[in-house]
Amino acid sequence: MNPEAGHPMDHSSTSPKGQPAAETLAMIDSVQQAQNKVDPAKVNIILCAQRAQMYKARLSSVSGLEKANLMVMYGFEELKAGNTQQAIDAFQECITFVTPMQIPGKEKTILEVKKMLAIAALRLGEQQNCINNHTSASCVIPIAKAGQHALKDGSTQAMELYEEILKSDPTDLTSKYLLNIAAMTLGKYPNGIPSSMRLPDGYFKSSVDFPMFTDIAPELGLDKRGLAGGVAVEDFDRDGFLDIIASSWGFHDQIRYLHNKGDGSFEDMSIQAGLKGVTGGLNIRHADYNNDGFPDLLILRGAWLRDQGRIPNSLLRNNGDGSFTDVTVSAGIYSKRPTQNAVWADFDLDGWLDLFIGNESIPEAGAAFNFPSELYHNEHDGTFKEVSNAAGLNINSFVKGSTGGDINNDGLPDLYISNLNGANLLFLNTSDKTGIHFQNISSTAGIGEPYVSFPTWMFDFDNDGWLDIFVSAYSDGSEDLPGKVLRAYGKKDDPFRPRLYHNNHDNTFTDLSSQMGLTEPVFSMGSNYGDLNNDGFLDFYLGTGEPNLKSIVPNKMYLNREGKYFDDVTYAGGFGNIQKGHAVGFGDFDRDGDQDIYVVMGGSFEGDVYETLFFENPIPHDNRWIVLRLEGVNSNRPAIGARVEAEISENGKTRKIEEMVSTGSSFGGNSLQLEMGLGKAETITNLKNHMACKK
Repeated sequence: MNPEAGHPMDHSSTSPKGQPAAETLAMIDSVQQAQNKVDPAKVNIILCAQRAQMYKARLSSVSGLEKANLMVMYGFEELKAGNTQQAIDAFQECITFVTPMQIPGKEKTILEVKKMLAIAALRLGEQQNCINNHTSASCVIPIAKAGQHALKDGSTQAMELYEEILKSDPTDLTSKYLLNIAAMTLGKYPNGIPSSMRLPDGYFKSSVDFPMFTDIAPELGLDKRGLAGGVAVEDFDRDGFLDIIASSWGFHDQIRYLHNKGDGSFEDMSIQAGLKGVTGGLNIRHADYNNDGFPDLLILRGAWLRDQGRIPNSLLRNNGDGSFTDVTVSAGIYSKRPTQNAVWADFDLDGWLDLFIGNESIPEAGAAFNFPSELYHNEHDGTFKEVSNAAGLNINSFVKGSTGGDINNDGLPDLYISNLNGANLLFLNTSDKTGIHFQNISSTAGIGEPYVSFPTWMFDFDNDGWLDIFVSAYSDGSEDLPGKVLRAYGKKDDPFRPRLYHNNHDNTFTDLSSQMGLTEPVFSMGSNYGDLNNDGFLDFYLGTGEPNLKSIVPNKMYLNREGKYFDDVTYAGGFGNIQKGHAVGFGDFDRDGDQDIYVVMGGSFEGDVYETLFFENPIPHDNRWIVLRLEGVNSNRPAIGARVEAEISENGKTRKIEEMVSTGSSFGGNSLQLEMGLGKAETITNLKNHMACKK
């Protein structure tokens, strides 16, 4: 054990059970003050209801085209705020208002308003049925009878409008897709749709044989309704069972600590844990930053708000007694820069976890939008020092994802950056006794695409002993996602497909996405990987959380076929929920030897809420498995970055299975315990831990 790591930090600042500590209360106040400064007129994702009222107040003072435009803007904000009937009324009133006007392009204007009216009608059906009368079959494509709408008015109106729209513009692929979804919710797919407007035969069918997963969140009391947010799956109290901490990014959305009772149920312990009033956070990242044996939590805030996103993050220290204390200020990481991604890694191998925070900067837009990323060195005493400039890590771009891992097997964790606009970046760790240092090898590594990127991670998908890189695409705003998906149907090289970069063992990578079966454009946000069938090859789940209300496309699951290709098992496995999918955590919650999946659902607009999902793994235990919880001695105590190689004897042959201790995706939170599938292993012939540290 590292002599320093064996001594817990001073936890004298904790308060009586259930009462937030003084530091926590002070930080809650700081966060609230920052949120109160956000101007509704300068953001377009949150505070929709406030903007709707601003537009409504102006309607009586304008006329003509200006009034028509304002009516649409008002209706759209009401739609985003969840006030769908008000939105429908506004769009219908706008059509009535514009129809007698003599203006150029009137027919096109009315058509565009009808498209908004159609999505509002479809959204009304979702609210009345899938949300207010939620079942495990709700919104899962292809929609089974149990998931069809009992209240039919919304989808019926949507069908009528989409058929009318397509008669005017048969090339509108997004409307074509949404017509088919509306029909499916009514049990009218495909025969109730004009043949020219139907999706290709078998579009929502799978040729892959795979067990059906079922969402059992309602049975476990885990069907919490909320917006986009983060998740951390971990045994926070060290009782042997994986707990869940989840966030929802609304300014007043309480963070939830869901304690696993070990009997198949969960208990909300948020208040008892001293977290009352701790709110928001589009993403959360967990790690044991102070080496006391108890996982801590970082809440990331301000994402997407640009110059209005000056909201501080929160570092919550786990006190080891079931409570948490906000130590952001005393730890020295308090800053106000918009972000939702971070990496915990021991970059200089001194036995303590350092912290990289990727911020959302737009330097070309001026000083007000300038938010460089941050690198904090762990000072071993509960505090951090910002060292990005000294480390040569001067990143000033719109960072949406970041991940760490040792790509060249020299023991030092390297850093990959996913940018929303522009090429992605790869930094080789060259740290030495003088401190943390990085070398930018992006131009030669071959890892730049896609040029609009979001979630990312490192894993060894083919078990060759070298970490590969996965990075998924995001929307560039040129076309709605349903249209992009249909346009790419049957093609292999769509620019918005995810990228799977195979490690060439020489600091370069080769894009294998198309030949590995990853051809479909997916605007991913929440995501993660795990081993669904314990075959020793890592599978992955992608949440399609793009905020656009028209992005009613299924979340995706891909099954790894021995590192040779990935099968899309979305429809066969029941994973195709069409609500917004965000943070994802794989973990063996019930300790039965297979990984279950927890998914934070819900969109970014304040009215786009949905229940979280919990898929219990139904796959028969035909394969072997092992669970390992590593503890660092000279390395960081949670062993983040450690690589385990299991050599097994299987069917008379020897093969190796490689996994890294990590929370996984940049927008997800797996447990730090290793849950390794071992295939048909008769024996484990060798088990190696590759963890570098200073001697």
